[in-house]
Amino acid sequence: MSAQGASMTGAEAPLLRIEDLVVEYGSLRAVAGVSFDVARGETLGIVGESGCGKSSMGRAIVQMPPPTEGSVVFGGEDLTTMSSRELRRKRLDLQMVFQDPRSSLHPQRTVLDIVEEPLRIWRVGTRESRREVVEETLRAVGLDPEVHGPRRPGALSGGQCQRVAIARALVAGAKVLVCDEPISSLDVSLRATVLNLLEELKAQRDLTVIFIAHDLAVVRNVSDRIMVMYLGTVVEVAESAELFLSPRHPYTRALIASVPTVGEPAPAPLAGDPPSPHDVPTGCRFRTRCPIAVDRCARETPRLRDVGDGHLAACHFADAAAPAGAITG
Repeated sequence: MSAQGASMTGAEAPLLRIEDLVVEYGSLRAVAGVSFDVARGETLGIVGESGCGKSSMGRAIVQMPPPTEGSVVFGGEDLTTMSSRELRRKRLDLQMVFQDPRSSLHPQRTVLDIVEEPLRIWRVGTRESRREVVEETLRAVGLDPEVHGPRRPGALSGGQCQRVAIARALVAGAKVLVCDEPISSLDVSLRATVLNLLEELKAQRDLTVIFIAHDLAVVRNVSDRIMVMYLGTVVEVAESAELFLSPRHPYTRALIASVPTVGEPAPAPLAGDPPSPHDVPTGCRFRTRCPIAVDRCARETPRLRDVGDGHLAACHFADAAAPAGAITG
């Protein structure tokens, strides 16, 4: 079932549609048949523990590398069927912002050269006009072209490097940003600054954003909808406020319960470790850690279904409280 956005109305087609996406690394299936839509202008937050497949999925969306199976339809065109040249051109509209900004920037090039590179590769405009666009984009992300433009990444802070990476992604007019843990490597004092910048740029440039993170509190603040992943699959999708108000999957409830609250005791971590992706449980993949699992959970794989008003959950008991006979230990 496609995780269609609650923000979509009528017959409006999604800007981005992912269908049955599979990502494999040899015998390891990191993403196991994920489907979802992203509406134009939406921020979709994707959250889950490390190893759940969210970063592999983000890279597959921008074809870095392409998925093993499935389709990624962007603006009505399937990226997985494009030639290399067609795909390179399309990537100007669909850009990725990586977790470690410093390692994603060429250490020997200046900021001006790094940001100009997409325009230079595709010979957009003249050298003078490109430089004007680069300077305008740097100002848009809060960097002074005169001060920061001649510098190399080694002379910048982590937050400044992330701003450069965002400028490079936007300089050619990107419509979609796939942000893979864009603040996790930054100091706490810089995280809010980068998040606020992304929000401002989204409004100014009518961007669509996929925001991947493991921090549910951050995802809640920036997302219109949230998609929760566990062991390569989607277990729940809902509008941000709805997800926190009425989580329907036990894994989502455990994640929400683990978010620290000021003045409260530290929350208990989710019990147990995720199973090995080389040996996933039968039926529901979460059942080995689930406090309400019953025999049915081992026999039947729950499908992702609408439990009301576009709220999707993949749990046999998403419509009810803990079932009779639930395993609670």
